[in-house]
Amino acid sequence: MARAVIFAALAALGSCGGAPHVATTTDEVTALREAWTRGFNAGRLDPVIAMYALDAVVLPITGGRIVSAAAIRNLYERMWHRLTPRVELTSHVVERSADLAYDSGEYVEHLTAAAGTVNIAGNYLFVYRRQPEGWRIVEQIWTEATGAPESGARPP
Repeated sequence: MARAVIFAALAALGSCGGAPHVATTTDEVTALREAWTRGFNAGRLDPVIAMYALDAVVLPITGGRIVSAAAIRNLYERMWHRLTPRVELTSHVVERSADLAYDSGEYVEHLTAAAGTVNIAGNYLFVYRRQPEGWRIVEQIWTEATGAPESGARPP
């Protein structure tokens, strides 16, 4: 039911104005998620940030709202300066309608610092928008699963 509601909302948003586009398979969205994961795990800041729309939003598990590709760049710079993250994404559903798409699934993230490693698990949602230069991430939402397996202290 929740999947149907999200898809209906994306379909309604995607039908608001603009010229029609040729249908895109979800393979393009899947490829973008996989490229993001590889770039993120390698700490490749410029290629990762290039995957975000200029007005992108990240909603991290710690709360708050990071708005704009520039602010997301700052977040990743600070994080990669203090930690070595490695994330594994398991997609459960990828849906697309017109110029919007979403990818929903689970993640496990391993955050390594001098003090040790913290493991966090939860759910993610990426929302994508097709732009003239291609698909871009416009929203990322991260949640932490209750009772997620952790070792060590939570990163600051």
